[in-house]
Amino acid sequence: MLIIKLLEKHTLMAIIKGTGLFTFCLLICLALPGSSVSMEASAQANQSTTTDQRVAVLVFHAVAEEPANPNTMRPKDLEETFQALMDGGYHPISLEQFHAFIKGQAEVPPRAVLLTFDDGYSDVYKVVLPLTKRYNYPAVVFAVSKWFDRYPRPENSREHLSVEEAKELLSSGLWQIGGHSYDGHRLIIGSHSEAGAYLVTRRLVVEDFRLESEAEYRARVWQDINLNTIALKLAGVTEPKDFAFPYGAFNADLVKMLNEAGYTYLYTNIPGLNEPGQDPSYICRISAGRNAEETIAVLEKYSAQNNN
Repeated sequence: MLIIKLLEKHTLMAIIKGTGLFTFCLLICLALPGSSVSMEASAQANQSTTTDQRVAVLVFHAVAEEPANPNTMRPKDLEETFQALMDGGYHPISLEQFHAFIKGQAEVPPRAVLLTFDDGYSDVYKVVLPLTKRYNYPAVVFAVSKWFDRYPRPENSREHLSVEEAKELLSSGLWQIGGHSYDGHRLIIGSHSEAGAYLVTRRLVVEDFRLESEAEYRARVWQDINLNTIALKLAGVTEPKDFAFPYGAFNADLVKMLNEAGYTYLYTNIPGLNEPGQDPSYICRISAGRNAEETIAVLEKYSAQNNN
């Protein structure tokens, strides 16, 4: 072919690398006399390659027989959701794949999904781990890490993962663990006596009739971040890099402190799909529905929006 002969070998390989082999072949076809490949077809092929490179980060919480709780999915519904993902051509990816994708260092399969479970309830170990093994699905749990401690605490709460269970999740080869604060998944009283998220609210110091200072606020949050890191490392996370904001609440101070502490990938509750090269401090997540039908519907909704 004359057009190939006109190119040096290293130039040809650079073009293929930059455009993708399929797109390059379409360009060659367009250059040939009598080619039946239209410019529109070429544009559509290029667009499909681009739009396939997006990841939906799905958020689940508790998995138990509590249908009245909107943040709780029944085990039967979770299993049906996993099957629906498979039937719908969705591909759950590992946290390592997601990191490489966000950095623009690796591609992901079409309809890629990252499965995440917030709060670190023990049902992740008892119910979800066996399902992920059955389907060979990677997943991530964002744990409130103070609950790894075996000693009882005064707060009323669902049963959380123990440090031993967390280590078993990691040893499965399918699970990774990120932070969801140490003691910051709660509300505190701030200005005007209003409740706010622990990590983004300046606390009302009742005994002194004042708000804590900016320095006091940062010191409190920094302590929580460091305790979270220590607890994750004790559970077997060698280098914690992932953190999901409790309640989805964040501010510039919190983002800066987490980045300084080594947390690169920060997960919001802002719905949408994620693309390579985006700021990893603001990762979008989509809340799973109460069952398979709702979850697939919401995934299709955001996929359609991003295709327009």
